[in-house]
Amino acid sequence: MKRSLPGLILLGGSVLLLAGCSDNDNLRHVRAFVADGPKTNAEVAPLPKAPPYRAQAYENPVNRDPFTSFSEILLRKEAAAASTGPRPANHGPVQPLEKYALSSLSVTGIVRDGRGRLWAVILAPDQKIYRATIGSYIGTHNGRILSIEDGMAKRAVTVEQYIPNAFGGFRKEMTVLRMQNGN
Repeated sequence: MKRSLPGLILLGGSVLLLAGCSDNDNLRHVRAFVADGPKTNAEVAPLPKAPPYRAQAYENPVNRDPFTSFSEILLRKEAAAASTGPRPANHGPVQPLEKYALSSLSVTGIVRDGRGRLWAVILAPDQKIYRATIGSYIGTHNGRILSIEDGMAKRAVTVEQYIPNAFGGFRKEMTVLRMQNGN
């Protein structure tokens, strides 16, 4: 007769279960140890006395607060600088060249009037020609012309701008618009 595999597994499992139920001499010493256990108590040494807790105040004015991140410190410094940093002056009505970004303007010429004052001839993106002199406002960031140079080696206009930052403050930036060769 052929026996099936599940039948053999069932028969083997039954034999193992019945073998576990037999009274075995190996378990007698375990039962005796458990029965004698509560009668013998071991002596435990008392714990050492802990010193009383004393709070320590962090007093170090030279170093930074250890619980503040570096990025938070930098943000605070930037915000403080924004409130005390440079600010553009209110100069009245908007001049025509203030409608355009400084990078979109190009110097096409520099001329001198009858009184010897230098004027920059500037081409705007709308293809209109404008003239500006020292003190004129130019560009979208409160730019103001500081100097106009008309030398053999250098023909340029220097502009001081106030670039806004993320904290409501400004930083000064100098930009030089050079006259292109061939113009």
